Amino acid sequence: MRAYRFALDPSDAERAELARYAGACRWAFNYALAKKTQSHQAWAERRTAYLAAGLSEAEAKARIKADGAELTDRIKVWDHHRKSLMNTATGKQPLPATRPPAGQEALERRLAAARADAAGTGRERQLLAEARTTVNALKAEAFSAGYRTPNATDTSALWRMERDLPREEGGSPWWAEVNVYCFTSGFDRAQVAWKYWQDSLAGRRAGRRNGYPRFKKKGRTAESFSLFHDVKRPIIRLDGYRRLVMPGLGSIRIHDTGKRLARLVERGQAVIQSVTVTRGGHRWYASVLAKVRQDVPVLWEHVDDDGTRVRHLTRAQAEKAAETGGRIEQIGRPTARQRAGGLVGIDLGSRYLAALSSPLDPSDPASILVPHPRLLADSLAKLAKAQRTLSRTQRGSQRREKAAARVARVHHQIKVRRASFLHGLSKKLATRFTHVAIEDLRLTALTASAKGSPDQPGKNVKVTARFNRHLLDAALGSLRSKLAYKTAWYGSQLVILDKAEPVASTCAKCTERNPSSTPSRSKFHCPSCGAVVHRHENSTANIVHAARRQLTTVASDRGRP
Repeated sequence: MRAYRFALDPSDAERAELARYAGACRWAFNYALAKKTQSHQAWAERRTAYLAAGLSEAEAKARIKADGAELTDRIKVWDHHRKSLMNTATGKQPLPATRPPAGQEALERRLAAARADAAGTGRERQLLAEARTTVNALKAEAFSAGYRTPNATDTSALWRMERDLPREEGGSPWWAEVNVYCFTSGFDRAQVAWKYWQDSLAGRRAGRRNGYPRFKKKGRTAESFSLFHDVKRPIIRLDGYRRLVMPGLGSIRIHDTGKRLARLVERGQAVIQSVTVTRGGHRWYASVLAKVRQDVPVLWEHVDDDGTRVRHLTRAQAEKAAETGGRIEQIGRPTARQRAGGLVGIDLGSRYLAALSSPLDPSDPASILVPHPRLLADSLAKLAKAQRTLSRTQRGSQRREKAAARVARVHHQIKVRRASFLHGLSKKLATRFTHVAIEDLRLTALTASAKGSPDQPGKNVKVTARFNRHLLDAALGSLRSKLAYKTAWYGSQLVILDKAEPVASTCAKCTERNPSSTPSRSKFHCPSCGAVVHRHENSTANIVHAARRQLTTVASDRGRP
């Protein structure tokens, strides 16, 4: 799956239509989040009542589940009835009979008899409409009571029941003015946000803990929406090389050329799946997601004990599949250019964006150091001027709106240039070396504020703030994510060292530790062997040594590393 991003060149009328589509997606997100929040609050109130009655946390959750068991079982029986009627109406194979939940045998027999009586009489459509209404009503009851939380499919069904109601009653009678996929994408995004919050709360999501999902306010969130189509009858397509056709929006001109994607589609090597339209600064962008058939130099195959072979794009995926048994084998090999480069260790830091153990360009020894692009630093004067103009405007005025647009434009230009630079660097690294080794940096800890508290104020706050801004401008996390998928595309491998690897404080010659060595010093002094080398040279050598140890495999009867 690859995304092809195009900058749109819409007219004023098309720009207004894009904003309306983005507004519909934002409304759908808020609608779905409101339904989820209402259900979660009802569940929380029931839990609080049981906790106040003296029950434990586990007992309260079990009691709530038991209270809604009967309603949940009725929903299952009616939903099976609805799916059976849907298969009959569409000419599919009828669903096999299932054992109904305890206490719902009579309801199951009554619904089965109704389906049998309606068979061949043309009443299946009428029964299907009644079943849909009943299922949605039962689900709405379960949601309002806090027994269930609506997912994206449930939210879409509830919305279809309420969309024709007046605006005062929570309906959206204007829904037919935009493509229905605007609402679908909003429901899906709310489901993803809710899942991220739950996974973070349960400890299943790495990184900083996610907060409770928040509603999106117009003018305060990014404008975006997604559109889909049937791949067998495509609507999303390129009209020539300079226009993009999208459902409901028609043909919109693009700034750059779409020749690369258009030719892949013509040759049958790409199938367009969807398009996501996003506003960034003063530009509208369309990201066309396509399923592309391409040659990958290196694949990893998992061979099970019974001889079953499954190919994977990365070695990590194959090793995960081999945890339950079998072995992994490499198919293909890197290109001659990559084999000549070999393994490269990269020290990502503050003074240089990247210090390499081998030159990026063999003919240029100076390419062993990649300087910071300093895109934010170069635009600080322009950004400060635009923000001063914004601060002198009155809230709610048109002048403030124009000033805010100028600030957003400067930020967007910095973002685009940074992404362009990182894309170029990551592709060079992925196509010129067989292995790319980097540290697993704790970026949140590295860029933490040194402000402290009124009782215990921090030290060198301004210096630390300037350093943090410089480090965040480098976007080291974005570089790592780009390397993760580009190394798999181009046949190389990304090696991420353990967080506890002492790269900066170990001598690369004698492997002795020097705990007193700090990153602020340009030279590394080894007290054991007396070596004095540049700090970046020492760090990159240690990264290469650690990566080779990590890549070394030990023969075993399971074929595991």
